[in-house]
Formats: sequence, C-alpha cells, structure tokens
Amino acid sequence: MRLDELRHRFQSWLIRQPDWSPAVVTALRPVEGGVSNLTFRATLSGAPASEVALRLQREHGIFEPYDVLREARVLRALASSSVPVPGVLAVEPDPAPLGAPFAVLEWVDAPHMGVAGAEADFGAYVATVVRIHELDWRGAGLEFLVEREDVGEAVRGAVERVAARAEAWGLGEDRELSRAEELLRDTVPEDGELTLCQGDINVFNYLFRAGRVVAVVDWEQAAIADPRLDVGQILALSHLKGAPWGSPERSAFVQEYVRRRRRPLAGLSWFRAYWLWQLAVIYEGWVRSNESPPWYGREAVRGLLRLALEEVEA
Repeated sequence: MRLDELRHRFQSWLIRQPDWSPAVVTALRPVEGGVSNLTFRATLSGAPASEVALRLQREHGIFEPYDVLREARVLRALASSSVPVPGVLAVEPDPAPLGAPFAVLEWVDAPHMGVAGAEADFGAYVATVVRIHELDWRGAGLEFLVEREDVGEAVRGAVERVAARAEAWGLGEDRELSRAEELLRDTVPEDGELTLCQGDINVFNYLFRAGRVVAVVDWEQAAIADPRLDVGQILALSHLKGAPWGSPERSAFVQEYVRRRRRPLAGLSWFRAYWLWQLAVIYEGWVRSNESPPWYGREAVRGLLRLALEEVEA
C-alpha cells in the first residue's frame, strides 16, 4: 500500500472513532529500521494527541508470525508498572481498514540509545533491563505470555521457534546450522528462573531523555522465560560489533547487571551460543527476503558461532 493511501485510510478510520473525530492526519512518515511490526509517525490536528505511533502488523518477516494485538496487550499490562512503555491509545483487530490489524500508540519523542549520545546512560539502560526481569509479571497480568511452566521447557521452546524458522527458510540441509541446533537441544540449561523477558533488549529499543530511560519499545517477542535469553542477545550482538571474545561473565553488561540485581549470572555461554545461532539463521532468512544482507556478515556470525559451540561442548 502506498503511503498516501495508508494516510487516507488511517484518517478515515480515525474520524469514525468517537474520541478522535474530527482528526486530520497531516503527515505520516515511516519509522525506518528494525524488522518488527511496521511503525509510522503520524502528525494529527483536531485530535487528542498531536502525534501518535501507528503500529501496523507486518505480514511477512524474520520473526513471523507477528501479532500486534498481543504486543498492545503487553504494553497495556505494563502501563502501571515500573517499566516505562508507550501508552496504548487504540487497537483495531479488523484488518479491513488498513489491510492488517494495528495499534495506535503514544508517540515518545526521544532518541534511542544508539543515537542519544550524552542523553543516554549505560547504567540506566542496564537498570531498566533488571527492572523488566524483576517485575512481578503475575501481578501485572502477564500470565497470558506463559507458554511453558517449566524453565527448561521454556528455553527449549525458544530453540524450537528458531528451528521452525530455519525449516521454513529451507535451511535443513545446512550442516553447520543443523549441528548447532542439535547441540543446543541436547544441552538446554534447566537451572534458570522464569521472568518477564522483553525478547529484544538491544539498545535501539531504549529511548532516553536526560540520562533516563523514558520508554522501552518493541515488545512483540515478549515472553515469560529465562532472563539469560535476553542477556545472551546483548553478548552476541556485542561480539558482532567488535567486542573481543572472552568469558561472558566479564562483559560490561553482565557485570553491571549482576551488580544491580545482586545475584550471579552463570551458564551464559549456552545463551550466547543460542543467540549466535539465531543470528546466523536470521542472516539466511534475511538474504532470502531482502535485496541486501543485514548489517553483519555471514562469515562473521558463523565464525563466532563456532567459537561459542566449542565452549558449549567443552
């Protein structure tokens, strides 16, 4: 759908909503980056908010199936918690108005940590991740995110989701990725805990203002699972961005996390390997559905995966 058509249809939907009429969508701009549900910044006149985020469910992508209504439900549950998130202003489950279900969210006018410069603070970022993991998710009404009650089974479920993507993308004959899947399945940690996990704690999802996290965005992969699944992502991404290889417990993120949460994080080598495997699978899925590769290279991620699997096997 062309952007001007999307703007017209979004305005038509808005003026049919009692709380929004007679809103006029004066501008609609795509928010670039990422592979999550499609996000647009809408500027309005004659509406309760001058700007909103239109979160439109993506049909195809590397994390399908997408579910924008589930994401909005997570945000609503977190609205009264200590975790800062955009407010949910409206949801539309019917795909007819815009071609897919969507949510209208509060627009948070703040840069993400990757570009915030002096506005950002590493300690505040880690503290917010800790806050997510320490949240009373049952009290917040997030039981609907529970897929498996046992922590080992929850981690095994994460492996199965990546394996299903690999199968869907025709990677079953890829010996290196198949070997990684087999090893990770055989060595799933059983010693963890169940917490709320965002599922994507990379710095681009943490919005800053004056050294404080004012919003955490992109909750479509949220789950009740082992928090080391979140931490493993940061470890894997840091190596792809040039951080030297070494014990995961010595990374700056892990050390700050442990200091703030006041409990050790053990067994991180498996979770680092899991994420490098997932990123290797994502690379192959990306090049099959996009004209250009992702920001990291195929050999880079596979080389790191080999190192990680050697540690898991040891």
